[in-house]
Amino acid sequence: MHVLTTAKTLGLEADDRGGLPGTIEESIVLAAIEELASVHADHADLFILASDRVRSSRSAGLEVLEANSVFGRYRDSNEIQLRYRGEMKEVFDDLLIDLALRGVDMTASESTDEPSGVSG
Repeated sequence: MHVLTTAKTLGLEADDRGGLPGTIEESIVLAAIEELASVHADHADLFILASDRVRSSRSAGLEVLEANSVFGRYRDSNEIQLRYRGEMKEVFDDLLIDLALRGVDMTASESTDEPSGVSG
């Protein structure tokens, strides 16, 4: 699994103007980082730092679902912590750079990557 493929799967791609507007659920980003960490277990420290960065990034809001909301049916919590997509893309970009600096081959064809089970 490739870091950039995962970021694209989460919708963390800049638009035609180079911007990345909107928000994303923190839990989705953390789940994707955890999945990547399982593939690159020798570099767990980088993924821990990336997760810490996600948790400490600026909040884009906290959505509280009503107790009987259909959107909260399969959640452990009725709270959704939102983060800015642009900042989450920076986390993935930096993670890619850190892995490359450690000699992890990130030039492999992305078409051979396993698809991520995480969707955004």
